[in-house]
Amino acid sequence: MTVLTTLVLLFWSGLFYFAIVNEINDEVDDSLDDYAEMIIIRFMRNEPLPSASNGSNNQFFLKEVTQEYAASVEHVRYEDRKIYIEEKEEFEPARVLTYVFQNDDDRYFELTVSTPHIDKRDLRDSIFFLVAFLFIVLLLSILVMIYLTFHQSMRPLRKLLAWLDRYRVGEENCPLDNSTSVLEFRKLNDVVSESIQRTEDAYKQQKLFVANASHEIQTPLAISINRLEMLLEDSDLTEGQAEEVIKTKHTLERLSRMNRSLLLLTKIENGQFGSESNVTLDDTVRNLLPDYELVYASKHIRLHTEWKEHFTVRMDVSLAQTLVSNLLKNAFVHNHEGGEILISSTSGSLVFDNTGTGESLDKRIFERFFHGPDSDGSMGLGLSVAKAICQRYGLSLDYLFIDGRHRFIVK
Repeated sequence: MTVLTTLVLLFWSGLFYFAIVNEINDEVDDSLDDYAEMIIIRFMRNEPLPSASNGSNNQFFLKEVTQEYAASVEHVRYEDRKIYIEEKEEFEPARVLTYVFQNDDDRYFELTVSTPHIDKRDLRDSIFFLVAFLFIVLLLSILVMIYLTFHQSMRPLRKLLAWLDRYRVGEENCPLDNSTSVLEFRKLNDVVSESIQRTEDAYKQQKLFVANASHEIQTPLAISINRLEMLLEDSDLTEGQAEEVIKTKHTLERLSRMNRSLLLLTKIENGQFGSESNVTLDDTVRNLLPDYELVYASKHIRLHTEWKEHFTVRMDVSLAQTLVSNLLKNAFVHNHEGGEILISSTSGSLVFDNTGTGESLDKRIFERFFHGPDSDGSMGLGLSVAKAICQRYGLSLDYLFIDGRHRFIVK
């Protein structure tokens, strides 16, 4: 629009300049014609001629020329040139009429009549600056008009986007109140409302499935494990049969743990943990640490802590315990015998630093069911659950491999 407006205004300003100059020249030429006609009539009648400079800055010069000269030039010529004004003692731009005529004695004369004229350079500069000013005013006016028009016409869209930003699936939300006369926006409101309703319905069905699956799957698993335990108490089993029953029992227990972890992940992603409070994560570590030291005492792992500042986060208490528990278990389980664990906290981070394998872990460690080289029967869900909890509450969980040590940072 700016380029188009510039081209149009440049073309228009050129036409405007030539039209103004042409109109001025016509008026001045008419005046010069009258003045020249008056001088020629007086000269032909042998009447006294006006003075060469009559005080009005109009001037004339009359001289006799040869027939050959008269035949070689136009008899009426208009031109712009500078002339010397005796009263002002300076040169000024003027409009000049040169007229060649013949008297009754067949003698030829050349009459030059001039009158001060506008300075076309000044006129051109004035028109340029006026057009530039007009262009700036037009451009600003167009921009303001476009802004106001778009601001008003896009109001329903901005209101819809703001409502979508505030909307939370599964929570109490204000209904969409976005009345508009624009057909496209009304259709958009209807489509968004229908899509939101389908999402709410799917969310409710998913929550119902998770709740039912939690009971329907865990119950038969628990029953199966109990029956196997009862079967192990039967002294009639051979050693091979008992070994197979134990393996089956371990498999079912692993399946039960996996089911609980998957259900927990689903609940986290669905936002089914609504209660939140200020939780100090380093205090949670201190509360859980004695249990893990007792469980993994046989590995003789040296434990060091650096509690610089409290790291407090607003989140669900049970999920905070799960987060810390999974990271603690990861540091103990994937450590070698006689290794080290350093746990530190600041006001914005909680760090678990431990020895282990001498190589950096795969970047897929936070993916579900990913197993590292020393998984030792791990389901590959612990770090996935920890990552999901962090994402749920706007935290980040990062992994670094520094100086042969594995470092997990919650911040």
